[in-house]
Amino acid sequence: MIGAARLGFDPALPLSAIIALGVVAALAFGFYVWRRGGAPILRALGIAFVLLGLLQPQWVREQRQSANDVALVLIDRSESLNLAGRLDAARRAGDGIAERLAREPGLDVRTRETRGGPDGTMITSVIADALADVAPDRIAGVVVVTDGQAADAPRDPQRLARFGPVHVLIVGDPARGDRRLVLDAAPTFGIVGEPMTITGRVIDSGDVPVRVRVSIDGVAVANTVATANHAFSIQVSLPKRGRNMVIVEADRGAHEITLANNRAAFAANGIRDRLRVLLITGEPHPGARVWRNLLKSDPAVDLVHFTILRPPEKQDFNTPLNELALIPFPTEELFNRRLGEFDLIIFDRSRWRGILQPYYFSNIAERVEQGGAMLITAGESEAGDNGVYRTTLSSILPSQPVGDVITRPYRPTPTALGQRHPVVRGLPAPERWGHWTRQVDARATSGQTVLSGVDGRPLLVLDRAGRGRVAQLWSDQAWLWARGYDGGGPHGELLRRLVHWLMQEPELDEERLTLDPDAQGLSIERATLSNAAAPVDIVSPSGRHSTVTLAQTAPGVFRGEAPATEQGLYEAHEGALRAFAAVGPLNPREANAIAADPNILRPFAQATGGSVVLTGEDGTHLPEIRRVDRGASASGNGWIGIERNGAYVVRAAVATPMGPGWAWAFFGAALLMLGWRRESR
Repeated sequence: MIGAARLGFDPALPLSAIIALGVVAALAFGFYVWRRGGAPILRALGIAFVLLGLLQPQWVREQRQSANDVALVLIDRSESLNLAGRLDAARRAGDGIAERLAREPGLDVRTRETRGGPDGTMITSVIADALADVAPDRIAGVVVVTDGQAADAPRDPQRLARFGPVHVLIVGDPARGDRRLVLDAAPTFGIVGEPMTITGRVIDSGDVPVRVRVSIDGVAVANTVATANHAFSIQVSLPKRGRNMVIVEADRGAHEITLANNRAAFAANGIRDRLRVLLITGEPHPGARVWRNLLKSDPAVDLVHFTILRPPEKQDFNTPLNELALIPFPTEELFNRRLGEFDLIIFDRSRWRGILQPYYFSNIAERVEQGGAMLITAGESEAGDNGVYRTTLSSILPSQPVGDVITRPYRPTPTALGQRHPVVRGLPAPERWGHWTRQVDARATSGQTVLSGVDGRPLLVLDRAGRGRVAQLWSDQAWLWARGYDGGGPHGELLRRLVHWLMQEPELDEERLTLDPDAQGLSIERATLSNAAAPVDIVSPSGRHSTVTLAQTAPGVFRGEAPATEQGLYEAHEGALRAFAAVGPLNPREANAIAADPNILRPFAQATGGSVVLTGEDGTHLPEIRRVDRGASASGNGWIGIERNGAYVVRAAVATPMGPGWAWAFFGAALLMLGWRRESR
């Protein structure tokens, strides 16, 4: 304890009232002097003693206890140091400085960490929070251990001088180069198959040529050679509807701290242009309306529908020619000149003899193999020589008719494979589906049989042909479910999935891997036709690998969870399948610039009287610690200063009045009267 004394006051009136009286008195005294009053000294002393009496002076004796000063050590633990491999160096430097400060008597040391976020590394805001409960006269200084990359460098550093000297210790070598990729324009959506343009820049130390590659969902789609520090552009096309993860990568540079910022990614939503479907109904029947209603209900589908009302071989000599048909069937235009415009061709109870020329079917087969799709729903004619299978289309079809038409009731049943296939998987209550009454007997020679009919015979067979897809439905009675016959069935969902599978919608792929962020981290889903799923390899944004074992949650569906402790782009591998997910921003600010930079926080340090010190890549070149008086120079060659404030806490106080206040006021009034008497002479 230290004894000390000081002069104190116990005002008889509110301080605001005393100030107001003092202002009035000062104005009156000024007017008095301006008018050349005869006793200005007596008048001034009288006013002063009256005000002193109102303040009631007293002598205060205190028992004071010295208060420790507070120094803050802030250690940067953000992703930029992790990517550059400097986390251990920053921790080593921070621990070393904290240990040296702890040896100083009368100094409390606080240690805090700051981590990067979506907006980058916060330095000044963390300092303000850490010292918010400390009186300004106890703050001795701040030491920040960082690579210099801060997102909140103050625009007005002078206002932060209350933190005392702020010393910035830079971990890393500012002269070490690093190549990084920056995207200037990245479209967030595009039409499937249509080109879209990506623009960006490769930042490097010289204008050197750099190869830039673009991949979509792990598949390379384009590359170009860009000149560093100059804008480049590259065109790509989205391959599928929905989310497409586009990754742009630049080659490794001559000097690299990390390759993480050589890559940038963005999610582009693929929008399919209007689909064109050609529906050919061989003869009118109730199922034609089911197909028409299904396709017309989708606003993204342009439907061209022809129904053969009268086959060409039928002769009717008594009917005028202009009344035989509503419109002519434009076979040459549809199946030769404009066939490539159709994405899906549906033959519904169709027959070919006398209607289409054989080379038209060759054109259709070629269109499917180039990426189109075809669906055949079999009527009775498909069992004979007049069916579509009896054309050159047979080369791309997975099953063939045996020659019989079965006309007894049966219930469509998912096969063992169909229970795992996305077209059939999860359809509700197959054991309660209504019966159909007709099926063309067929034998599957390839493809995937997902529905069976009478005695296990193939009912719905799917297959791929080149880059396209084909499906054969060996019955034309899906309309019975639409009418509710025998309880009905999920005709709308089944046919919708079938059409979408034919159109190669990604959510209906048989072999599919998805990776999505959720509240627990990352959710992994693997869809497969196999009975088991292999473990999935997860790659974090920093390149660390982990393996996740999946558990089956439904036939053909396996799921698992993985933690997500970093921000950025995660990647999942399983065989040839790859999936991507973004946790936080796809291109974090922390990864944009990771080179050590002493200049960002230098104005902050200089404004507070601190300094910037380079500690090297390993963080071992630490300065000496010295205690300095408040306001003195706080840095020098090889040392940094922490202020000694001399703050204290009052533990006890005794106040003794310096006479009654009325006596001071009476003496002041006497002086005023004496001044009035002198003026009257």
